[in-house]
Amino acid sequence: MEEFLEFRKGLSAESKKLEAGLLMDKIKTIDVDSAYNKVSQQIKAQNQFTRIISIITRIAAVFSLPLLAFTVWSLFFQENSRQLAENEITWQEIQSPAGMRSHVVLPDGTDLWLNADSKIKYGIPFIRENRQVELTGEAFLKVTKNGKAPFVVNAGAASVKVLGTRFNVKAYPEEEQIEIALSEGSVEFSGTTVEGKKAEATLIPNDFLVLDKQTGNVRLENRDLGKYISWYQNILIFDDTPMPEVAVTLERWYGVKVIVADPEINKYRFTTTFENESLFRVLELLELSSPAIKIEYTPGKINKQTNIASPSTVTITKK
Repeated sequence: MEEFLEFRKGLSAESKKLEAGLLMDKIKTIDVDSAYNKVSQQIKAQNQFTRIISIITRIAAVFSLPLLAFTVWSLFFQENSRQLAENEITWQEIQSPAGMRSHVVLPDGTDLWLNADSKIKYGIPFIRENRQVELTGEAFLKVTKNGKAPFVVNAGAASVKVLGTRFNVKAYPEEEQIEIALSEGSVEFSGTTVEGKKAEATLIPNDFLVLDKQTGNVRLENRDLGKYISWYQNILIFDDTPMPEVAVTLERWYGVKVIVADPEINKYRFTTTFENESLFRVLELLELSSPAIKIEYTPGKINKQTNIASPSTVTITKK
């Protein structure tokens, strides 16, 4: 029986179905009446006790094949039911739209902050051989340590594997770069370019890594990470930041549309810090920090026909 069960492990699902079907067909070919008559004739010459034992034995033999078929059939369905249960995953998706930042505690206790215009997806049950999440956008994570189950962040062309650490991943699909900032612990990074070129690196605390998704070039440096990870504490830092990056950040952070009316303004750079400031206060301070620009805010409107609101607009022009 052990050899039989070991042999069955190597059978495919279709082979198991065929095996069970053949056994069921075999049962139909058994002539029970003929078998019984033959047994009865053979036991007439035996004494009463021997005849009783023989009858029981013969009857058991007649029913052994159906029992075997039933056993095979039960094993087939139990094994496949178990495999289906193990492979059944429910996907949980969490989104943080433009203008919002979200804090999520994952089933393993990991804290995850989701930046504006970002989303994550993970399977339920979550704690398996690998704890994995799929990220689109930007997230800061404080991963609960578990030496038996690595934590993996899949972010488009990049993958970050850790056991327990604090790090930031920025991987917006529309941007040409993927950024990893590690504040605690260590991580294993691997990335792939659009042409299939691979890049790998191991990061230590205060490492900042940038992967160019087109060329596959990797820049790794150890530096102050404040401007890259402060957002999860609602602190917005511009450190010699060019206007195009400032505009995109404001769009995501406050859920507005930023229009830079004069291309010359894109050459400007800004260095300032905002902590829990409203959009109007940020715009006011930006205008004060650069006397050459003028900023106008236009609130969004609701289309009466479609009942859809257009985003508010921030227009930046030269004075």
